Amino acid sequence: MRTVTRSRTRALAVLAALFAVVALVLPAGVGHAEEAPAPKEPKQLVVAASQSVDTFNPFMSFFAIGYTVAGLTYDSLIDWSAKDFKPIPGLATKWQESADHLTWTYTIRKGVKFSDGKPLTAHDAEFTYRLMMTDKAARASSSDLVENFASVDAPNDTTLVIKLKRPTNQMLALDNAIVPEHIWSKVKNIGDFKNFDFPLVGSGPFQVVEFKTDQYIRLKANKDYWDGAPPYDELVFRYYKTPDASVQALLAGEVDLVSGLTPAQYKALRNKPGITLNQAQNRRFSAITFNVGARTKDGKPLGDGHPALKDARVRQAIHHAIDKDELIKKVNDGLAQPGVSYIPPIFGTYFWQPSGSEKVTFDVAEANRILDQAGYKRGPDGIRRMPGDGRPLRFRLLNHSDTPSEATDSEYLKGWWKQIGVDTKIESADFTKLNDLLYLGKYDIIFSGWGVGPDPTSILSLHTCGVLPDDGSGTQRDTETFYCNPAYDRLHAQQKQESDLAKRAQLVKQMQQILYTQAPVVVLRYADTLEAYRSDRWTGFVKQPAERGMISGQQGNWAYVSARPVVKAQEKESRTGLYLGGGAVVVVVAAAAALVVVRRRRTADERE
Repeated sequence: MRTVTRSRTRALAVLAALFAVVALVLPAGVGHAEEAPAPKEPKQLVVAASQSVDTFNPFMSFFAIGYTVAGLTYDSLIDWSAKDFKPIPGLATKWQESADHLTWTYTIRKGVKFSDGKPLTAHDAEFTYRLMMTDKAARASSSDLVENFASVDAPNDTTLVIKLKRPTNQMLALDNAIVPEHIWSKVKNIGDFKNFDFPLVGSGPFQVVEFKTDQYIRLKANKDYWDGAPPYDELVFRYYKTPDASVQALLAGEVDLVSGLTPAQYKALRNKPGITLNQAQNRRFSAITFNVGARTKDGKPLGDGHPALKDARVRQAIHHAIDKDELIKKVNDGLAQPGVSYIPPIFGTYFWQPSGSEKVTFDVAEANRILDQAGYKRGPDGIRRMPGDGRPLRFRLLNHSDTPSEATDSEYLKGWWKQIGVDTKIESADFTKLNDLLYLGKYDIIFSGWGVGPDPTSILSLHTCGVLPDDGSGTQRDTETFYCNPAYDRLHAQQKQESDLAKRAQLVKQMQQILYTQAPVVVLRYADTLEAYRSDRWTGFVKQPAERGMISGQQGNWAYVSARPVVKAQEKESRTGLYLGGGAVVVVVAAAAALVVVRRRRTADERE
C-alpha cells in the first residue's frame, strides 16, 4: 500500500493576560449602575457579485457564484493548496492507494460537525458518492468523477473505501461537496431541488442564512468550524448589474471587495484612499463558442444553429479573422495574454502552445483563401453563401449584457469578419438567458468563459461525446459546444488513467491541440484578475497562488476565511484602557490575542 499523508499547519494563539489593578479615588455619590452597552452590529465582509444565484444545490451548481457559495457551505475530502494548487487534506486527513491501484481508503477527520450540531462521518461521504453514482442529476456537475467508481463503503465513522473499475489519477481531485445524509436523504428529486430552506446545513466555514434574488446572499460564520472560526461575523455577496455600479459601491463604502474590474476602472481606483488594488494571474479564460451542430446523444438535432458552423474550415477562417493582440490592446489595455489553449498558463504543466504553421495568426487573406477553397462564394452584397443551398453566412453573435468588454469585443469581431464575407448580427442578453439559449442550441456564436481547476479532466470533459444531452429540454448542461470527436474521447480516457505526470501532460496537450485545430471554441484571452478592496477596513486576505495570486475566484476559500477586520486606533485604545472625565486611569488591562486561520476549499470548473 502507498500511503500519502500531510500534517496540517495551523496558526495557534495562546492568550496571555496581565491585570493591573489601580486603587480608585472616586468622588462621593458616584455609585450609579452602568448602562448596558448597545447590541453590537455584526462585522460583515461585503463582496460584489455579478451573477445571480439560480440554486444552492451543490450538485446542480454550474456557475461561478454557485460554486463559490457551495464551497463556503460544504467541505470536501480534498482541498487545493493556496500556495501552488497542490492537493492537500480536507475532510480526509490521509489516504492509501492499493498496490493494484483499484482501491482507495480515506481516513475521515474526527470531531467535525454540521452546522445543525450533528456529526459528520464517513457515512455522509458514502451517502454523497452513492447518490452521485445512482442519480443522474446528482452527478450533473461531476459526471466524469464517479463514472469509474465500482463501489463506495464506510465500514466505520472514520473510514471511506472507494473501489474503482479502472486505475485513475482522479482520486486526489475529490473536491465535491460532502452533504449531510440526514438532510439530503429526504430529498425526492435532486434535479428539481433548489436548496432554499435556510439556514442551509453544511460543515463549511459559513452557513447561508438569507437570500434575496438579484439582491444578496448572506452567510453567517460557523463559530464551531473544525478548522477555526472565520474572524468576522458575516459574509455577504451583494448583486450588481454592472461593474460600474459595484465600483461606485466600493467607493461609497457599501462594498469591501470587487473583482472583475475593467482596466479603466482599475486605473481610476489607483491612489484612492483606503483602497488597495490587486493585479493577479488568472485561472480563467474568455472565449467564443460555436454551435457545431447541437444534438442529443442519439443524434436528434437541437435548436437553430447555422449549418455552416458545422464546417471546421469556416470556424478556422473565423479564427484567422480575430486580432487578439488588438483586442487586448484596445479592450484590456494590455492587461491580458492572447488566448490559445483551454488550460490557462497559470497551470504550466498542462498549458499548450501551438508552434510553426500550426499557430493561427490574424490573417484576413488566409481566412478568405480558406473560405474560397471551401466553396463559400461571395454574393452580390459581399456576403458569402453556402455551397448548395446558397444560404448566406450571416451569424448571430450573442454576448452578456452585464459584461461591457464583450460588447466592445463584438464590434471589433463584426468589423473583421465583414472583411472575409461574414455578416454578424450582435445580440445581448443577461447571463441566465444566454445560458438557456446555449443549452437549447439556439445560437450561432456565443461568448463564454470558464474557471479552470488544477486537474484538467473536468474542464476537458466539456467536449466529450458522453456529455451530449439525452433530450432537448436544455436542463442537462454538461457540454460546451455539442462537440463530439471519438479521437478526442480516447485521449480523454487515456489521460485519466495515466499515472506518469509527464505522459499525462502530453495527452492533455494533444487534446487541446485538437480543440485548437478543429475550433469548436476559440480562446480569446487570459485577462489578468483586477481586484480592489477596502484596506481601511479589511486585511489579511490570503491569495492563491502565492505568486501573483488572486483574492476572488480561488480554487478554495482561502481569502474569505483569512480576511480580518482592521483594528482602528480608537478601538485599540478602548481595548487597553478605560478613562474617566479627568483623564484618571481606572483600570488597565494588557492582553495579547491572535488567531489567524488560513484555509480552504474548493470550487471546481465553473462557467462565467
